[in-house]
Amino acid sequence: MKRRAAGGSEPAGPGGSRGPVVALAGLAYLLGLGMLLIAPLKIVRHHDLFWLFTGRRLGLGWTAGRERVLDGAVNVAVFMPLGFLGHRWWRAGSSPSWATAGVTLTLICLLAGGVEVVQIFLPWRSASVADVVSDVMGAAAGAGLDAFFAHIALRSRLRGQ
Repeated sequence: MKRRAAGGSEPAGPGGSRGPVVALAGLAYLLGLGMLLIAPLKIVRHHDLFWLFTGRRLGLGWTAGRERVLDGAVNVAVFMPLGFLGHRWWRAGSSPSWATAGVTLTLICLLAGGVEVVQIFLPWRSASVADVVSDVMGAAAGAGLDAFFAHIALRSRLRGQ
């Protein structure tokens, strides 16, 4: 039995009316993310400039712990849009559920783990389980944001009836 999207005639699920647009945005984001996570990047100079700036302006100098926190925060921020777009695409107009969130997070966890496995074989990158954890945390935050916005939209539609 096919579900119908709220207020529309398109079936819910990955093939809904906004599915192709969200899928295209997600694909473009994945390509950029792939380049960021696998390509050799010369960002060491920028890291040095970041810590020099924060040391002068905020009194925060470089420490290994602060570097790990920054790395985790960047991973969370980078994977939030992927969790948001992935969850939005997967639910495609239907109400968010634990099933849609679970599928989204499982797929993103597999993607993050696969990226880390690839990074094991790249001499210019380093693999880390902590990266997978922070990636999934970011994806969960993004999926949660999509669910939150969907519930707000549903409540406003119900009030208008």
